[in-house]
Amino acid sequence: MRRRIPPHAAPSAGPAHRLIAAALPLCPALLLALLLASCAGASRPAPSIADPAATSPQPSAQTDVQTNTRANVQTGVQAQAEALLEDGPKQDPEAALALLADRADPAARLARIEGLRLLGRANEAVAEANRQILDGRRLPEAFVARARALADAGASDRALEDCGSALRLDPKNLDALLTQGDLFFAMELPVPAEFSYTRAIEAAPTEPLPYINRGVARDDQGRYDEAIADFDRAITLDPSSAAAYANRGVSRSQTGDLAGMCADYRRACALGQCRRLEDARAMGYCPETAGK
Repeated sequence: MRRRIPPHAAPSAGPAHRLIAAALPLCPALLLALLLASCAGASRPAPSIADPAATSPQPSAQTDVQTNTRANVQTGVQAQAEALLEDGPKQDPEAALALLADRADPAARLARIEGLRLLGRANEAVAEANRQILDGRRLPEAFVARARALADAGASDRALEDCGSALRLDPKNLDALLTQGDLFFAMELPVPAEFSYTRAIEAAPTEPLPYINRGVARDDQGRYDEAIADFDRAITLDPSSAAAYANRGVSRSQTGDLAGMCADYRRACALGQCRRLEDARAMGYCPETAGK
C-alpha cells in the first residue's frame, strides 16, 4: 500500500439540537382556574423547619465551579491522550494509556482501544471494544475501533462486518467509510475501496483524506488522470498535505511526467515526507543539482 494509513481520531460531538416551545393563548376558563389556584397557594402556611422541601440543600455556586473544574480537567486529559495517539514523532501509546487508566467514559475507552492497537495488543483492543459494545452503548465508533483491531489481528472479514454495523448506525460515519475502504484496499480490492472512499467524499466533501485515498485506489486501477485529479483536489483543500504531493508524484510518473513527479516529490519532502524523493534519487531520477 503506497499511502499512509490515516490515524482515526475520536469523533467530535455532533451539533446540539434545541426544541423551542411555542407559547399558546390561555382560554378564560383556564385563566380563572389559575387565579383560584394562586389564591389557594397564597393562603398556605409557610413551610416549617421539619419540611424537607424547606431544608433540602440547593446547589451552590461553589459546587458548580467544582463540577466545571472536574469537567475541564477530564477534557484536558482526554485531549492529551488523543494527541499522544496521533501519527507522528510524539506518538506515545503507553503514556496515553497511563493518562486514561482511571477513565471509564466512552471517549476514554475508545482512545484506550486505539492505544492498545498501536502497541500491537490487538486481542486486548478487541476485548476492550467488546466490553464497550456489550455495555449497551452501540456507538458506531466502537464498531470502527474493533474493526481496526480485528484487521490488525488478521480477521479482515470480521472487520468488514463491524464497518457494516457502524454504517447501519450512521451511514455517513467518516471513520467507518475510510476504514472500510482501507480494508478493501489491503485485500487488493481497489474497486470496492474506491466506492467506500467516494461515499466518504460525499459524507465530508471538504476533507482531503478521502480524495487522497480514492486517488490511490484509482491509480491502482491504472486510471492515472482521475487519480491526479483527486490529488489536485486534496491539495486545494490542504496545501500542506505531503501525502497528496507524494502520491500525485507517483501517478505523474506513470503518465511519463518525470518533471512533475520530481516537483511533487521535492514538495512532499519539504513538508516532511522524503522517502519518495530518496527512492527516486537512488534510481537516478530527481538529481539534487536540478533542485533541492
